[in-house]
Amino acid sequence: MTYIVRTDRLTKTIGEKNIVTDVSMHVKKGEIYGFLGPNGAGKTTVMKMLTNLWKPTSGSIELFGKKLTPTSYEVLERIGSMIGSPVFYEHLSGRENLSLHCAYMGYHDPGRIGEVLEMLDLADTGKKPVREFSLGMKQRLGIARAVLCKPELLILDEPTNGLDPAGMKKIRELLRMLCAEYSITILVSSHILSQIESIADMIGVIDHGVLMKEITMKEISEMSLAYMELDVVHTKKAAYVLADKLGLVNFKIIDEGQIRIYDLDVSAQEISKILAMEDVGITGIRKKAESLEDYFLKMTEEAGR
Repeated sequence: MTYIVRTDRLTKTIGEKNIVTDVSMHVKKGEIYGFLGPNGAGKTTVMKMLTNLWKPTSGSIELFGKKLTPTSYEVLERIGSMIGSPVFYEHLSGRENLSLHCAYMGYHDPGRIGEVLEMLDLADTGKKPVREFSLGMKQRLGIARAVLCKPELLILDEPTNGLDPAGMKKIRELLRMLCAEYSITILVSSHILSQIESIADMIGVIDHGVLMKEITMKEISEMSLAYMELDVVHTKKAAYVLADKLGLVNFKIIDEGQIRIYDLDVSAQEISKILAMEDVGITGIRKKAESLEDYFLKMTEEAGR
């Protein structure tokens, strides 16, 4: 199996605080890896170490099968990245900023700048200086710069920040296209799980600096994550009936008036009948499937985070 990114017990300590601890992640060639976690979980720190902006306190990094060292400058030519808020020469236009980036990278393709500006809906910005760009436009220009030199590995830290729903959708479609048509391996972080759920092949869940799980979206979809959601008038009485009369144990009180039942051996009709017989009012019952967000929340709850 070919890994474009592989880390072994990667740790970063600042002062006496571990920002990330023993992170061992595996990003396969040609996949979209969704790096998930709340703000402050350590996603940006890991990405900064992958791009040699920060040096690990301990542990190791392999990129393209070779160990990353403080002097591994040549590997950066194969990587496009946007980490944190993108910074530009504010008095220059978007096109001029991209032209400078091509010069830095030693990349020559006369038509490429126009292509990526079109791709990110920035073709009509003309000579407008970047200081007059909106937050969303700057975010899109940062992504344009990251993909400009046709990288083999694309590292994007919260790329949909500052974008409206239409802009978010456009970026998701762009990432899928880059991966499918150009075989670009993509590592993309987000704290918005729904943004990753629709595009990722693999996800890594990080919380409090610890990589809790790596799992494919296929594995998640194949899990028994279906459940029945029950809206009732008397929550405690309903829970008692489910346990005592139906023998159910795999259910959870989500909120006052709402119960989630994971044991689907019992039908909705049978549940409704028993609760009605026990004088428990039901206002709604429906079958649903857990989202990636549900899976993440359950995992962090089980870890006591």
